[in-house]
Amino acid sequence: MAWNSDSIEAQSRKQSLLIALLCLVLATLLCWFWPHWWVWLSSCCAFVLITRWQHFSRQQTIAAFRRSSVQLEAMQNQDYSLQAKAVFQKGIAAQLQLQLQQLSEQLQQRKSYFDEQQFLLYRLIDQLNTPILVFDHKQQLSYANNEFSHLFGRPWQSMRHATAESLGLSALPHWNFVNKEKAKQWQIRQSRFLDQGQRHQLLVFINIQAALRETQLQAWQQLIRVLSHEIRNSLTPVLSLSEHLQQKLPPGRDQDALDLIRERSQHLQDFVSRYAELNKELRIQHQQINAGQLFHSLQLLFEKHQLQASGTELVFKSDQMLLQQVLINLIKNAIEAGSPAGTVLLHFKLQNHNLEIQLLDQGSGLSNQQDLFVPFYSTKPQGQGIGLALCRQIIEQLGGELNLTNRTDGITGSCATLSLPQD
Repeated sequence: MAWNSDSIEAQSRKQSLLIALLCLVLATLLCWFWPHWWVWLSSCCAFVLITRWQHFSRQQTIAAFRRSSVQLEAMQNQDYSLQAKAVFQKGIAAQLQLQLQQLSEQLQQRKSYFDEQQFLLYRLIDQLNTPILVFDHKQQLSYANNEFSHLFGRPWQSMRHATAESLGLSALPHWNFVNKEKAKQWQIRQSRFLDQGQRHQLLVFINIQAALRETQLQAWQQLIRVLSHEIRNSLTPVLSLSEHLQQKLPPGRDQDALDLIRERSQHLQDFVSRYAELNKELRIQHQQINAGQLFHSLQLLFEKHQLQASGTELVFKSDQMLLQQVLINLIKNAIEAGSPAGTVLLHFKLQNHNLEIQLLDQGSGLSNQQDLFVPFYSTKPQGQGIGLALCRQIIEQLGGELNLTNRTDGITGSCATLSLPQD
């Protein structure tokens, strides 16, 4: 009989059979040498007792291993609440059971710590106002925050398990958008973490254009502050002297010249004051706005131009005074671009927790879209280049976006799109 076996069950079974056989041989020899009835009875009882004791010992040993195996399987499935009852109170089997219990408690503490860290990570992701996506080991979307809908136009729950390719993303040579326009606007930063033993990737989307606009705005504001200070210092004595000379000179050509100097100096002061508005931080006062009432107030300001609108039954939240000022500036631009009466259209609609206002006209369209929001730039003969820059600043301080493009529906004209969050 071979001593090496494939399992402890087979090994213990062979040992039990061997001990039973030895006991049987010993009892037979005793009965052979002492053929008395009490020897036969004692031998049979001893054989039965030894056999039962051996069977019980074997079952206890196997039970200890089975309980340990069940506990290890539960730990493998990250269930640390199962604690196997010890079969032996002393010895190496009891020590093994104690070590398994200590290991289970340590793993439970570690799992609780990682679960807490994971919970805090996802809570932090939800609170950030930049799009953040989590991809699992199969590069499928497993989680995202609410900013996902602003970037992809749909809630992330409706695109759970979507692949990176279906979202227009590529991981080679590094994470970026396949679309070149989006790639210019968004920078993607990546990090890795483990969740339930599987590697996940965390993608953070950073709007580069917003950061560039902020830097440009700060540079323009610094320039405007310097120019405003110097121009005002120079204009103040000019205005004072012109008014003083006007009182002493008789009516005539010289008086008219001084009137012109005073008028142009005042105009220059007003011009500088308007640009100084770019430096001011706006005080936002959110309130419920009825789109119909807002459009009615705009109609009263532009009665001759017969404004048209749709979606006026909507009610949304924003700063009415600031939003109305932006719409007035955009409508004036549309009229000055030559849009005939009745062709300026306003569309109000709610989409993915955003209010979208589209202003369409049938004017001459946009000739240089890259410089539209640059201060001091204007295509109008009397333009000062302040209106659109101020409009964008107002909308961005309201938490939204302002975009201007030419119409793509086959009609000549421009399209201004305002997007304001409604969370």
